[in-house]
Amino acid sequence: MTVKVEIKSKIKQKTDKAVDLYDQKTAIYLNKVANMYRNYIVIGMQQTAKGGRIYGKRKHEASLPDNPPAIDTGRLVSSISLHRAMPYMAKKEATVFTDVKYANILEQSFARGGLQRYFMGKESRAFKQAEQYANAKYKDISIGKTKII
Repeated sequence: MTVKVEIKSKIKQKTDKAVDLYDQKTAIYLNKVANMYRNYIVIGMQQTAKGGRIYGKRKHEASLPDNPPAIDTGRLVSSISLHRAMPYMAKKEATVFTDVKYANILEQSFARGGLQRYFMGKESRAFKQAEQYANAKYKDISIGKTKII
């Protein structure tokens, strides 16, 4: 006579559920940071220090160097967009971007032939604010009551 006992585990099912939940929480976190970054960029452009050159038919007053560009037509500021992170994608990232061609020249330093109006690159105030926000918020990622740090 043979006695056979089969023990089955649901650990795979439970770990898959935990990974899915973690991916969802991570995507939510990334999207919050990207939204805040976009907001910091827009606010920076709205509140920039003016005092630069005055030009154009409508008398646009440029921002000062090392400050975000002043809003003239609104084309640049309204072009700041984001691609949201999705929990089911292999690569977890949210992207803040603009496709306005003159944005790069505004963002570059004088030494690199630009206008040094940092508004969304690593030198910008918006980037530094978003970095601080991200470092404060990452602690909110949890699975249930367990914080993932």
